[in-house]
Amino acid sequence: MYFKPRCSKPFVQIGENCYFFSTNKAPSYEYYKLSYKGITFSVPTTLDWLHAGFGCETLDAEARVVSVESLHEMRAISDYMRHQAHAETKPAFWSGGHRGRMLHMSIDKHTLNDFYWHHAQLPMNYSNWATGEPQDKAFPEGFCVYLEFTGSELVMGTMHCDKKMAYVCEIQHQ
Repeated sequence: MYFKPRCSKPFVQIGENCYFFSTNKAPSYEYYKLSYKGITFSVPTTLDWLHAGFGCETLDAEARVVSVESLHEMRAISDYMRHQAHAETKPAFWSGGHRGRMLHMSIDKHTLNDFYWHHAQLPMNYSNWATGEPQDKAFPEGFCVYLEFTGSELVMGTMHCDKKMAYVCEIQHQ
């Protein structure tokens, strides 16, 4: 019987899903070089929120910026970062979270008080906001959700979407 691993490089398996951490390279690396069907792609290790999504899709058509949907998943990612990734060099990274539900290519302005994962129809069912987050007064810190590694756990915060930072991609297996 032939066994095929669930996750192919550069993705790693954590639980049931596959993840790519742009912090997995030492700080001297600025790009990941990938070859696919004889073509070499370079994917930057830091991107703004929108381009992090494109970066994930470049790595794998099914990959999206990570959606952390449970305490168990948050802890598993934290454990991996603490022991395997270079979290100390880039402790903050983009997630797929954002303020307001996305409708096609725009945001539903009636839903700006809630946070969503990608194109989800319902607000986030799990969150681990840092103290003082999310900021609500006219959204001074932005619409996009980042995760920050704080020693032993990941906490969520909001940031302007155009800030460049590390990112984590996920391929969900149902």
